[in-house]
Amino acid sequence: MPPRTPAFVLLLMVAAGVAGGAGCGRAEQQQQAGETRADGGAAVTLAPKGKVLEAAENESPAASAPPRAGAAAAGPARIEIPAGKLVAGSTPGDKGRDPALEPALLDVELGGFAIDRTLYPNDPAQPPLTGVTRARASELCQQAGGRLCTELEWERACKGPEGTPYAGGAAWEPACAKAPASCASGFGVVGMGAALREWTASDVAPIENLQPKAAAVRGATASASGVDHRCARRAAVDPTVSGDDIGFRCCHGAPNAASIPSPQWQQTFRRAEIGPQQVAELLASVPQLRDLGGQITFFKEPDDANVVLGRGRTRLSPNGTPAVQPEAGAPPNTTLTTSPLLWNPVPGEEVLVVTGKSDDDAFIVAFLRLPGDRYRIASSLLLKGERGPIALGFNGYVRRRLSWATCWDCRGESGNVTYRDDNRVVITQK
Repeated sequence: MPPRTPAFVLLLMVAAGVAGGAGCGRAEQQQQAGETRADGGAAVTLAPKGKVLEAAENESPAASAPPRAGAAAAGPARIEIPAGKLVAGSTPGDKGRDPALEPALLDVELGGFAIDRTLYPNDPAQPPLTGVTRARASELCQQAGGRLCTELEWERACKGPEGTPYAGGAAWEPACAKAPASCASGFGVVGMGAALREWTASDVAPIENLQPKAAAVRGATASASGVDHRCARRAAVDPTVSGDDIGFRCCHGAPNAASIPSPQWQQTFRRAEIGPQQVAELLASVPQLRDLGGQITFFKEPDDANVVLGRGRTRLSPNGTPAVQPEAGAPPNTTLTTSPLLWNPVPGEEVLVVTGKSDDDAFIVAFLRLPGDRYRIASSLLLKGERGPIALGFNGYVRRRLSWATCWDCRGESGNVTYRDDNRVVITQK
């Protein structure tokens, strides 16, 4: 077999994908609880619906509206929150989102309740009380004739009737960190997520080998990054601590029993049943990929995976002639495939990884899977003038990484698809 020339590779920055330098993550080798199958297990049938969402990095910045003004002294001391639906959590791929903590657009029906307009002691003339444990915060609310708010009540009061990402609207307003009393949610609750974290009565359910049971804390400190001020952001905190950056506010009325379940470990890789036409429709709704001309086709399974492996066994000898290297091959416990894969790198995150070709171009694309079988672009790699085939190599015990190659383990013709510690997917070339 003649030596191959590395294909010209164009990386499309549709998400966080950047060439080189992608760490494998602290949990790269983390093994899921329960059984792991090396072959990808039973296939999952996918039926994509609607257009692919743009990556958060490529979305137009939300218009920053002035915070909802109003001195803390204005308005009633308690705000009545009507019964209604809360879309809790956030969209997979949102900046700052931790999929193990924030649910993916969870619909929750909540009954009506009342919430203090400001943090305890709910007196604009006094600073918020901090430095108490959750148990002490609960006692103080009871003494005031109320109770600690549940975290879903807190989130509904923060998002307001319009369900905005931040208490003040679609974007974070830094002025709210300096003057929390000047910023109110759509319901009129003041200072939510602005300058202090807040105890809630809810717990973060445990995740085996990852997250112990802990108290659910909402909000952010004044110095936190902008995305940390989102209403959906959760933190898991030891309920016995008493930090100076944690306050609390009280709610009134019967507590809502609804809670947020924690996601659990799933099988790392599963084969996905999705047709080339369905993939073509997904690609057509991505601005950076819609010009990928020609008919979308998949590579042959298992023949083309064997072609990729065979190319890796043929290297140039010192005199420049092809030489077969029998030792070259996939690492132990690694499966090669050209089929689409559904990947669970961490609890709460599913990624669809697809390889294919269109005319003279081959591609690798990663989509985040959303509720309702919707998708959001995560990262892509387009190999111009390269017809492939491209094979994916995966090991069920390696959570945060899989490999791709047109020539197995050949420099310039292989690389990785990595789930980074910042919850971003990147496709890189070696």
